[in-house]
Amino acid sequence: MSKVNIIVLALVSLVLAHKLAFGQGGNVPSGVRENAATSGERMIMERAVQAAQSPSRIAYLRLYCTPDNNSHFQSVTGKLGKSNFAPPASPLYIGNNIRAATAFFGGFDAGWGAHDLATRLYHPTPAVQFLIILEGDFSITASDGEMRRFRPGDVLRLEDTAPCRGHITVVGDKPGFTMFVR
Repeated sequence: MSKVNIIVLALVSLVLAHKLAFGQGGNVPSGVRENAATSGERMIMERAVQAAQSPSRIAYLRLYCTPDNNSHFQSVTGKLGKSNFAPPASPLYIGNNIRAATAFFGGFDAGWGAHDLATRLYHPTPAVQFLIILEGDFSITASDGEMRRFRPGDVLRLEDTAPCRGHITVVGDKPGFTMFVR
């Protein structure tokens, strides 16, 4: 495993551990929780809560593209298996070994993207990547019209690359910071 992959894995692990340690692990990602209006969505939300309460499962959202080039949100639950990952420390749950080549931080001004939302200017993600919210409030609107809110600790897999219409991201009233992992 390359040094970059080890560093990326360590950073993602720290973010996810922080999320679990500080009270969000037993909760649904806020992007799911705040938009659960129908009974079907509530059922998905309840499953995500159950999954998140076990250290052998991790719940996150993905933003993907369909053949009509529209983007849509989907809840994902990843299974983690017990592993002797860092001896002599106790075994922990590891899974979804996704190869990563780079990780970088993003800083956004307060209100970034508000003009795009007003003019309905969608954009695709430049590459398939994970987006991890570190600080600030973000809203992301898929081209199908669904909007989700994201807060620190939330994880989203962006897969809506061109020729997909993409999505619109808007930052709240304070600057926001993210980590992108490709």
